[in-house]
Amino acid sequence: MLKKISAVLFLTIFAFFTLLYVQKGKIEQKFTALLAENAVQSRQVEFHFFPPVAVELKDVRYVFGENQQILARSLRAELSLWHLLQGEMNLQAFQLEQGQLFYHQLASPDLTALDVQLHPEAPLSLQDLSVWLKSVQYNQLRLPNVKIHLSAKTAQQDHITLNSKFSVASNQIHFSDLDSQLNLQNKRLFNQDKLVFHAEQGELIFQPQQDELILIQPTFNQIKWDKIETDIDRQVDLTIRFNAERQADQASLLLVLDKQQDQYVWSANGKNLGLENWLTAFNIPELTIGRANVDMRLISDEWLPKQGDFYIEVVDGKVKGVNILTLISQYVPINFDENSQNMDTSFDFALAKFHWQPSFLQVEKAKIQHRYFVLNTQGRVEFSQNRCDFNAAIHSPDPRYQSLSLPVHFFGNCQSPEYKVDIQRNFRDQLKNFIKEKLK
Repeated sequence: MLKKISAVLFLTIFAFFTLLYVQKGKIEQKFTALLAENAVQSRQVEFHFFPPVAVELKDVRYVFGENQQILARSLRAELSLWHLLQGEMNLQAFQLEQGQLFYHQLASPDLTALDVQLHPEAPLSLQDLSVWLKSVQYNQLRLPNVKIHLSAKTAQQDHITLNSKFSVASNQIHFSDLDSQLNLQNKRLFNQDKLVFHAEQGELIFQPQQDELILIQPTFNQIKWDKIETDIDRQVDLTIRFNAERQADQASLLLVLDKQQDQYVWSANGKNLGLENWLTAFNIPELTIGRANVDMRLISDEWLPKQGDFYIEVVDGKVKGVNILTLISQYVPINFDENSQNMDTSFDFALAKFHWQPSFLQVEKAKIQHRYFVLNTQGRVEFSQNRCDFNAAIHSPDPRYQSLSLPVHFFGNCQSPEYKVDIQRNFRDQLKNFIKEKLK
């Protein structure tokens, strides 16, 4: 009995490996034809037919446009054994290592150190995937849920990672649990070296000349939105419009990126933005907080802005780290009912115009309006040292004291600035004239 069982088992194993060997030749021919059909070149192709069944390519080159190509040190595709026995190539895992992406020109890569891992929830036909990738209209193909992990370095040596789940239906890509992070080289965006983005769900819709990206419950550097809608116009030069909104506080942001020849221009209009959250998001000293309306224009020779100009209006805000009322009451006869021990100063309205470069903010002019004073100032914020240097002129809105203007120099650490009242001849003359007028 045992001999019969052993003989049956031997015949079964022999039949399995015979079938596997027969299919091996067919799969090799199909895979080689698939590579040639898609203009994929490889120095070496290895087939492994013992679990996990896999195909490994060494020194891969894939050309998909005039100046577009992907190079990779290795590419590994794990295939479904069950489908393999039926003579079909169905992908159940994919990994690309040490890749380079050339998208704009062949002289230098746009992405390096590119690592990509794909894990479909159900085996994916390589033949169907090849047809889908080559079709402008995506052939109305439906792809199952796929987990993706991507890691790469940009041409500026920024490091990007992305994790998500996505599926394809017709000309749409649906994704969920999107997590991405961009680690910036040398804090090139304001004073921040890290951009973190998350979206609960999203949808990318492809159209002949304009694509649309919708993000649900997105979060950018801890700033939460209800939805972000993005239009990508590819008709002439690239134009991208981001429209973000949040119903709870009626905040909105319209951000437009235009590519004009060799220059990228960012313009934005924000309404009712929480200034404190945005300063924290970009690691900028919180000199002033409140609800802000913002207009800006940023420019660069790459997609990430390098410098720009801002105009900001703030209502119901605070100046952080200094009690301006206590300061001016020592020199100007005013009465106020706010807590003199408070190190912040509330105000009704403020506006500022400033210029940004990666290492500093140059405040060209700023005005703060309070019921007891008006402050005009200009100065500079150095990001690397967290140092502020401002020269201000403070006067009372009371008509009786408008001839007095108190000159103050604020300097030092931005979180707790020091100040010095510049009692110069000009201020002494103002004070003398003020006393003379009152004594008449």
